[in-house]
Amino acid sequence: MKIIKKGRPKTFNKQIVEKIAMQAYWREGMNNISLNEICRQIGESKPSVYREYGGEDGLKFSALKLYLDTRVNILSEYLFSEKPFIENLQSVFNYLINNHFDDDNPYPCLYNKESWFPSKSMSMKCKNIVMEKDKEIAIKLKRHLKKAIELNEIFIDIDIDVCADYIHHQIKLIATLSNNKVSKDILNGMVHLIMRSLKKS
Repeated sequence: MKIIKKGRPKTFNKQIVEKIAMQAYWREGMNNISLNEICRQIGESKPSVYREYGGEDGLKFSALKLYLDTRVNILSEYLFSEKPFIENLQSVFNYLINNHFDDDNPYPCLYNKESWFPSKSMSMKCKNIVMEKDKEIAIKLKRHLKKAIELNEIFIDIDIDVCADYIHHQIKLIATLSNNKVSKDILNGMVHLIMRSLKKS
């Protein structure tokens, strides 16, 4: 009787798998790539993915969370530092226009896409993590705006909730346009108009 020796089990590297999946969903869109293709790219079987993530939704959630943690949180670090709010906001715009999208990361912002136009195929768990990020940024924005007003750094004559929502959407807009190769001169002109409405005369 021939004895079949069992080889050492292959290690499932979640860090690598989630990074590859994140890049695939970012590049193609959450709706536009099959689990079969994801498995081919990560070099794992469907059963392995189901075992680790409970299914395709679990992998999508982990990939989306990784995107928020690595790409979106960079902007949060700029926006919510201890420097004056106007300086922080300008730093965010400068980063978006000059550094955020490059040859290695040329794809439209996944967070923006899923925030504005949620993929139909996504589970509520995935949609909720995007909505939670929106709420988190809105709450922090309002807190930092209030502080900036108290310190006499900025001037606004509209409701602070409206102002926070406006700034958040302007950040998303500049991110979207910078990825679409709109010229830096035009983007910087738009940023000048945005910033002018906040600066004290």
